[in-house]
Amino acid sequence: MGKRNISLSELYKEKLKEYSPARKLIQDLMDSTGRAEITVRMWVKGKVKPEPLIQRIIADKLGMDVDSLFPTNL
Repeated sequence: MGKRNISLSELYKEKLKEYSPARKLIQDLMDSTGRAEITVRMWVKGKVKPEPLIQRIIADKLGMDVDSLFPTNL
């Protein structure tokens, strides 16, 4: 297998996408809840709500109030 031919600038741009704060949040929530990426993304987009136990796990992880993270008007 050969070495990659990429500039440092291009490599930086690739890594920036991989480790963005938004991506880190998704990964942290996946790790905390044991749920798949697609599931976490559905929560973040507000398309579905996690069950109450998972809501509490997420709120504790983020240090936030459950009701503010998951408003009832979803």
